[in-house]
Amino acid sequence: MNQKIKKGISSVSAAVLCMAAIPSAADTNTSPVSAANLLTAEFETTNDSFTPRGGNTVAWTSDKSYSDECSLFVSERTAVWNGAARDASTFMKAGDQYKLSAAVYQDSGEDVEMKFSLQYKDVSGETAYDAIDLKIAENGQWTILSNDAYKVPEGASELVIYVETTESLTDFYLDLVKVTGAPSVIKTGDANGDLKVNSDDLKALQDYILGRSDEIETSADMNGDGIIDSFDMVLLRQHILTPHTPTVSGDWDNYQEADPPQRIQMYKDSLFRVGNTQRIREKIAKAQSGGDVNIAYIGGSITAGGSSSTHANCYANLSCSYFAETFGGNVNYINAGMAGTSSVVGNLRADNDVFSKNADIIFIEFAVNDQDGERFQKSYESLVKKCLLQENEPAVILITLCTESGGSCQPWMSKIAENYDLPLISGKDAIQNAMKSGTMSWSDYGSGDTIHPGDGGHKLIADCIGYYYRQALRSENTSDEFAITDKQVYGTEYSTARLLKTSEMQNLSKGSWNSGTNNSQYSADGFTFSKNGNDPLTFTVEGKGIMLLFQSNDNDSMGAVNITVNGQTNTVDGRLPWTWGGLDGNLGYYQPNSGKLDVSVSMKDSSKNFILYGIAVIE
Repeated sequence: MNQKIKKGISSVSAAVLCMAAIPSAADTNTSPVSAANLLTAEFETTNDSFTPRGGNTVAWTSDKSYSDECSLFVSERTAVWNGAARDASTFMKAGDQYKLSAAVYQDSGEDVEMKFSLQYKDVSGETAYDAIDLKIAENGQWTILSNDAYKVPEGASELVIYVETTESLTDFYLDLVKVTGAPSVIKTGDANGDLKVNSDDLKALQDYILGRSDEIETSADMNGDGIIDSFDMVLLRQHILTPHTPTVSGDWDNYQEADPPQRIQMYKDSLFRVGNTQRIREKIAKAQSGGDVNIAYIGGSITAGGSSSTHANCYANLSCSYFAETFGGNVNYINAGMAGTSSVVGNLRADNDVFSKNADIIFIEFAVNDQDGERFQKSYESLVKKCLLQENEPAVILITLCTESGGSCQPWMSKIAENYDLPLISGKDAIQNAMKSGTMSWSDYGSGDTIHPGDGGHKLIADCIGYYYRQALRSENTSDEFAITDKQVYGTEYSTARLLKTSEMQNLSKGSWNSGTNNSQYSADGFTFSKNGNDPLTFTVEGKGIMLLFQSNDNDSMGAVNITVNGQTNTVDGRLPWTWGGLDGNLGYYQPNSGKLDVSVSMKDSSKNFILYGIAVIE
């Protein structure tokens, strides 16, 4: 663990840049030694690895929020100790001090005492409990439970943080749970303790040497001689400014992997196929020449960062940072992950969320959220084709992950990768092979459920992506010019689908539908059924077909619509099996040739709910 040191009485002279010796342990400050954000749970995409404590339920919701748009709803409590809990052993340690906070809200009609606590095993192995904070939560008001200097009991293990009540059995909402403290891993050169190494660290080290600051992280000792001085500043500047890896045309063939053999085997297992490397080599060369490179990730909750302790620890951010640190350039990070969505939704979102940002490298991750069947297979292949056809010729990389039992759409997605000669990074093979060989367990990868990776899993996926980059640059994997095949596996009819703006809907009549939705991102051009009669939503557009983007659920909360195009009626149901309860999509109508489409959308049962987040035309 890194440690922050303070200058003693003999501080550095700013004029002569004297050396500052690291004090003994007795002289170091005893407050938290770093301001690193170890956990930020905002519940915007998933439960962020919070689980029920007892027989109650927890679920992220947009009904109430303290920060952004969502929170965690804790309900069906039958005992006061029922609440929301999260394993904290990966980021909190016995004897260390942390700053913790959590926002809570309850509307029981009266004030309720609420408690933020730590559950742990003491040195004797017995389960023990320790209060972090206790406050009265006023009815209908957000209350902050916090402790700026909480020390984990000595010898504690199996740490779990949780929120509960002391007497009431009311439902409550939880939001913005934060833990700040000393990180367990520190990078050499991280002079300011923010877990990164860049020009900010150079400034922090300079301020320390010049006497403008009296604190510095011990990791600023670049040469390891126990002294923080101007020599370290020279080394840090060289480290930041000097490339540390070969160029595209450099000696990657002799690059030596430094990780343990078992870890390297996982990287090898993950490289299902390298694919044609022409495009990715061009994008890396662009970065190494100082150009702008935009890296986009589109997928479900795993890509969005769900169940990583902070977004900084999600695989997308980690792998983007690796690219920037390894190849240089001006790298822009685009995370288009959205919880509870499949490639059906991803194909409709890509124009606004990926292509409008001129992505140079696009990662596609839907192997857990997709299912078998034409709706998904055609949407996924259409998304792949749509990405490949972009004018700036992005490198497209497929990622296939899995559930704890090995469930994954990799078998059919790999056929698409082969057809288009694309790279496929198989987290599924890396994980499953390691579990079979006994070198890794699901708990090393997972976050506490059977689907989402924790920090360890996100790090593994990012490392597998880094391994792919290094292998793609080996001379043996040099490819000729990439050509997009006309051959299809399942079909690419939806590759020209794009969401319509209401201004493009000719002769628009809303009927019994209101403009806007319950989702701010999909409100301007969406519609919500009003239950005021059942007059159809009608409009005219040119194209081959119509797709609907809508709210789905695996229960009766959503109804079905009848969509009639040019006199032909089909039904699109908001109740779908195995859905994730978020945005979903389906084909409403398709014809082989483009032409005028007279569209009418009405409810099959006007007593039901339906939310249209968007209507797409297949051009």
